[in-house]
Amino acid sequence: MADAPSFDIDEWLSRIDLAAVPDPADKLRECEFFFDLLCREADRDRFRWLVSAFMNAAYSFFESSALTAYFRFNDNETGEPVPDSQALEVLRKYVVVIRDEKRPNFVKTAGLVPLTKQLYEFRKKSTHRHPLSLMATGAALPESYHFGNMRGNGTPVMPLCRALVDLLRRVQQEIDE
Repeated sequence: MADAPSFDIDEWLSRIDLAAVPDPADKLRECEFFFDLLCREADRDRFRWLVSAFMNAAYSFFESSALTAYFRFNDNETGEPVPDSQALEVLRKYVVVIRDEKRPNFVKTAGLVPLTKQLYEFRKKSTHRHPLSLMATGAALPESYHFGNMRGNGTPVMPLCRALVDLLRRVQQEIDE
């Protein structure tokens, strides 16, 4: 039986482009990117597309943060993942975090507080049902856009998105502490 070729760790490490690996705050910056574009967009279709991208990025922030919390650290002796209990504690103040015991690499989140429940509901509707409905309730766009299609019953878009950006920044800061 032939000897297995030796593994050259230095050669392997030299092949990794560390600049290509996003840092943990990348999802927050993605949300901020879409929010900044939202603040300047008056065209209804383009605004709707940006809101959809923003909602998906915010949802993904929680999903990827939860997954990272389960796999960020490894036990030095066994090499098995050790959950980041501090990060999970922070996340669980805002979202439900579910890890499937039968599929340990599968982590899911759901809205827990009113703001994250709204995020998850709007995101679910726009992803799985139909495009977002947006009403222009005044001339000051984009501030006057509301979710919905029934006058007087809409939810203002920009205040919700502002609150979400603030929440995501706070969550990221708490995780980083």
